[in-house]
Amino acid sequence: MMGYSAKSLEAIYANRKPLLTALTSLQVSEVIIRYEGGSDSGEVSDLCLLPENAEVSQQLTTKQIKYHCLAGEYREGEYHYHLEEQLMSLDAALRDFALTWVDAHHGGWENNEGGAGVITINVAEPNFQLEHIEYYTESTGYEHTL
Repeated sequence: MMGYSAKSLEAIYANRKPLLTALTSLQVSEVIIRYEGGSDSGEVSDLCLLPENAEVSQQLTTKQIKYHCLAGEYREGEYHYHLEEQLMSLDAALRDFALTWVDAHHGGWENNEGGAGVITINVAEPNFQLEHIEYYTESTGYEHTL
């Protein structure tokens, strides 16, 4: 899994500038991405652009950018990860970016009780912030003998 995390971070840094360039061209000042998961699955639950604009929201799915996707290949008894450049909609790229970033720092976040969080991209500064919450069940055991 170590190779995955290292390549995830490489993908995050490779995709930062293309995302900012695309968002700037649409005059987006801020992006808020919410994600959540549990029971072994997780996904982006909400993607909000500021300022809110129906035309820009529509362009989110049609505007294409060059995006570095994380790809893995199983050989010689282990996974080998690399980046593949692909054309992808800005919407799909933002969603993939969010989940790749979360996985890089909190691998397995979607398992068992899961987790949730918010990624905020302040386009003008430029600043990317990840706030993550992990869910878990706590228990306390007792034993009594008479």
